[in-house]
Amino acid sequence: MAYSIGEFARLSGISATTLRAWQRRYGLLKPGRTEGGHRLYSEADVQQALQILDWVKKGVPIGQVKTLLERPAPRRTDNWQTLQQSLLARLKEGKIDSLRQMIYDAGREYPRAELVANVLRPLRSQVSANIPAAMTLRAILDGILMAYTSFCMEGDKKAPGDNILLSGWYLNDACEVWLEALTRTGQGHRIDILPTPLTALAPDIFPDRKWLLVTSGKLTAARQKQLTEWQKTLSLDVIIL
Repeated sequence: MAYSIGEFARLSGISATTLRAWQRRYGLLKPGRTEGGHRLYSEADVQQALQILDWVKKGVPIGQVKTLLERPAPRRTDNWQTLQQSLLARLKEGKIDSLRQMIYDAGREYPRAELVANVLRPLRSQVSANIPAAMTLRAILDGILMAYTSFCMEGDKKAPGDNILLSGWYLNDACEVWLEALTRTGQGHRIDILPTPLTALAPDIFPDRKWLLVTSGKLTAARQKQLTEWQKTLSLDVIIL
């Protein structure tokens, strides 16, 4: 079947203006034309548009999507589990350099938000037992993740976007701050981290920064009140895990 741009917009949930911009500016989508010059989209175009939209929702800049679409498509559903188990095997075998390289390579191949959600957080859960061996493995893994996040943040220092300060707030797992930072790298943000989660914060001393606070569990009334006060004068959001 062939669809007009209006029909295509309704099917895909993407506005006609956006569809035209994707084609003209970024070379994405190549609809046919009627004799009168109007765009005609195929079923294959619908699927590609949804794929483009999926990348964008995952934080990939639209200018980078064409390169991703042109790659041979990996078997993503199976690949997450395979990658996770490969990383776990290297961790348990003490192959730290190989583990580090695999994580760095995966960060180039996949959107980092996907990598964190589908591989790195589940991997940490697999070595979360409260016994010395598991705790040691997790500490090694966390050290690599923090170093990788620092590497990615350093690469963003000249990015044209906003300045973010990211901190834990009533958070027991300090590495979650680093993982949240990692999901935002490569997206035009300049990120700095307060590496140790704090209960007493003074975000007002950096009023020109955008603050992201990572916390766990439901906000208590006292914390919600404090948050409301901060948000009166600051750009500040909370990520609840």
